[in-house]
Amino acid sequence: MKNNRSLSGFLIACACLLACCDISFAEPLAIADVTQAARASTGPGAQNSQSCAAPYGDAPEAQTPLAADAWLGYLNSCAILGGERQYWKDPDGNSRNACLITPPQASPQKPLPLLVWLHPSQIPIDGVLYTNILEQMRKADLSGDPLRPGFVLLLPEGRNIEHVYLPPDKKGFGWDNWYRNLDRRSGALNVDAAAVDHFIETAKSEGNIDSQRVYMSGWSNGASFALLYALNTPGIAAAAVYSAPAPFSDINDSCWQTPFATQATPVYDLHNSCDISGTCQTGTQFFSELASTFPQITQRSVIVNRKTGKVVNACDASCAPGATEGYTAGLANHATWPFRYTQDMFAFLRDHPLTR
Repeated sequence: MKNNRSLSGFLIACACLLACCDISFAEPLAIADVTQAARASTGPGAQNSQSCAAPYGDAPEAQTPLAADAWLGYLNSCAILGGERQYWKDPDGNSRNACLITPPQASPQKPLPLLVWLHPSQIPIDGVLYTNILEQMRKADLSGDPLRPGFVLLLPEGRNIEHVYLPPDKKGFGWDNWYRNLDRRSGALNVDAAAVDHFIETAKSEGNIDSQRVYMSGWSNGASFALLYALNTPGIAAAAVYSAPAPFSDINDSCWQTPFATQATPVYDLHNSCDISGTCQTGTQFFSELASTFPQITQRSVIVNRKTGKVVNACDASCAPGATEGYTAGLANHATWPFRYTQDMFAFLRDHPLTR
């Protein structure tokens, strides 16, 4: 698991895949403290303090300013989506933004689930327009209650940062899933995690959120951060993501770690059998390690053949790491949302409310 890593981001992504499976256990996790869990991880990210920010992997990524026209576009995107813009200063002094979209039927009397969706790298929050999530906001069943259809949608925005990816995704808008400090007692908490924390609490303060049904989702780099966040954040009921890079390792990450988790959060990952740079093959390793270390965590990982639209049991060998096909068909697959499987992702979330 040391150097054979796949690429990530909206254009370059690393995957988290197993053949389609669903395993569930009820026992609590043995490690409940994030710092302790990180120190128990292996790999240079946990052990090599000379070159890594051990035990949390790579050093935190610093934000760089966006051009004025790009920033204006990001700010306007929430209005286009029909949402309410949220603002906050994170502990590093960065201006953070999110978009909260609330359907009219949400009320304190009939609180709705909250779906937190994290955008891919290089793509701002209006990337949700390339999915069929918005059209489901008033009617999707994420509560299991026919009297409470729909959900509230929270779209936090990432930062303009360096990525542990290859060009053209070396730098740009995204999420820092390489610095894995999610210890809320730490003065050096990952600022992206702090921002998501804040915006979730702001959404809940409206009084129309079902606190037992706060769900994480995302695409590519956003999916990777959603998994890292869900596995190490209390109060998240479940996560269902698409084409997620392995959140604890990447092909260019010299400070990779074996997975650690402090919450038995159920996780669903959908990936293409042919994805960019062999991410289907390398992604199976993440989930197999997660299952081996934390068998209490419910996992459902689905591999889909994009040509047929059907679930398959194995990755496409022609799209293995280094294969040209991974940069042609794999790239095209990675850049397309799996519309017909959105309901499957929603069903997984609905069936896993918070019970602890």
